[in-house]
Amino acid sequence: MHMRSKKTLSNKEKRDLQTKVIELYGKKVLSSFQKSLILQSIKTEEGTFIVKDKKIWWFLHDGKYIPSIHFLRELNPGLHKIVVDVGAIRFITNGADVMAPGIVSFDDNITKGAYVIIHEERANAILGVGISLIDAEEFSKNKKGKVVKLIHHLKDKIWSAQF
Repeated sequence: MHMRSKKTLSNKEKRDLQTKVIELYGKKVLSSFQKSLILQSIKTEEGTFIVKDKKIWWFLHDGKYIPSIHFLRELNPGLHKIVVDVGAIRFITNGADVMAPGIVSFDDNITKGAYVIIHEERANAILGVGISLIDAEEFSKNKKGKVVKLIHHLKDKIWSAQF
């Protein structure tokens, strides 16, 4: 990724980011904003990123800050979760959207348009982040078709970027 600008976030900028993130995900992400935490805002041709320790922690997607797999692995704030079977892993890590037949668990409180964390069933490892295309009630009634639009996954540019 070619960097256009890079700056360390001030305490006020961290508070503003914290407010936006809490509006989306609730107070469970609060621990990610300790005062001593050094965060940088990096803008590239590919987008805007919030970076901690040279790894992307948050990225801007459709005007909203989305947690990266790096962030989720370190802090695990308990966001909406789906679990996929082992057969779905290679498709998701190659950028495919999540299809209903590969899902073994779908949180009951997921609503259409919610950001979800995609885990695999054996090690409970995080494979990606996506947007739910249906709600939990619809999923329980009809287990066919595309269920989650993938927006970030292992092996993508967000995962592999180092600043």
